Amino acid sequence: MALLHCGNLTLEGKSSSAVATYVRVKELDLVFDLGRCPMNFIGIGNVFISHFHLDHYFGLPIYISQRWLSGIPPGNIYVPWKGSKQLTHILDKISALDTGRGWAYQITPVRVGEAIPFRQNLVAHILPGNHSVPAVSYLICEVRKKLKQEFQHLSGPDIVELKRSGVEVTTEVQLPLVAYLGDTRSIPIDAHPLLKQCKVLICECTFILPEHRSRAKKTMHLHLEMLPPMLADIESEHIVLTHFSRRYTPELIRQKVYNYLQPEERSRVQLFL
Repeated sequence: MALLHCGNLTLEGKSSSAVATYVRVKELDLVFDLGRCPMNFIGIGNVFISHFHLDHYFGLPIYISQRWLSGIPPGNIYVPWKGSKQLTHILDKISALDTGRGWAYQITPVRVGEAIPFRQNLVAHILPGNHSVPAVSYLICEVRKKLKQEFQHLSGPDIVELKRSGVEVTTEVQLPLVAYLGDTRSIPIDAHPLLKQCKVLICECTFILPEHRSRAKKTMHLHLEMLPPMLADIESEHIVLTHFSRRYTPELIRQKVYNYLQPEERSRVQLFL
């Protein structure tokens, strides 16, 4: 499996086009997509599925069944609203075939524009995808309380007194941590004001050679040549490229990507290989 360190966040998993994609962010207790399910991923509490191509969601039966067999409460599984009913039908059929009974699981359909709180201090913003099937992207933000500007000059005891009198002295702020675009033909830069500022951007780059431009367009994937103008609008410290076509070797991917990008971009781009 690939293992990348992006500041204080660790990405672990695999992403190979048409084979399997699963990207765990260990510190946030979540995984983006689950095309396969390694056994050490069973304990993850939150699963965010971008779309219903098999290489992005077909690890769910293993994830669900192993938690069920082990007596672990169901994890939180977030999926695009369109297709969610078909998914539950598939899961119920597999569980009946596997055990003669129904697994316990929790599927939450999501729609573009929603903000889904999870864990104690995290929220997932649902952004649009642009793929050959209904798809979504995810922006994960940390929610914090910040002292309002008008009270920042006060002493600690004064602030405590205001709180006791019922005055709301803090306001909620969100810190954009990581964005996962899934399979997409474009980066939804304007879909959310915090997307440009996310600390880590996980972005597909399925095709890298000039002769595969038409293939990228037909299958609605990104091509390496499309990235520079898109990344120019992104302030992310870490840009992680995923989902390369199987027709390329890791050596060719490294060579083509780093030779194509400008020096100022190379320093923040990592390859999930």
